[in-house]
Amino acid sequence: EELTIAKVVLKARRHVDKVIVCDDGSTDMTAEIAEACGAEVIRHEKNMGKGAAMQSLFRRVREGAADIIVTLDADGQHDPDEIPVLVNTMIETGADVVIGSRFLSRETTE
Repeated sequence: EELTIAKVVLKARRHVDKVIVCDDGSTDMTAEIAEACGAEVIRHEKNMGKGAAMQSLFRRVREGAADIIVTLDADGQHDPDEIPVLVNTMIETGADVVIGSRFLSRETTE
């Protein structure tokens, strides 16, 4: 994720108050780049998998206050500029969870 993390963090910061990254045992500069771009970084010494990374992130979020949580992959497959669409959908519909898909058009809702 070293090649994509800066773009993801910087774009996400335009739409949210705080960006938290879980560096799941990477051996490159991902964590340092994320921090330099303004993210708080949680580090796993070794790769523990996506589930463990999500658990670490949710534990950290529970320590502070957050009205809405958005998760993105650091490889750039999710566009942070879609965050407002997800958040607005949640607010407008009163949904507890909104899931975006890069495979569906914006007009598709279920």
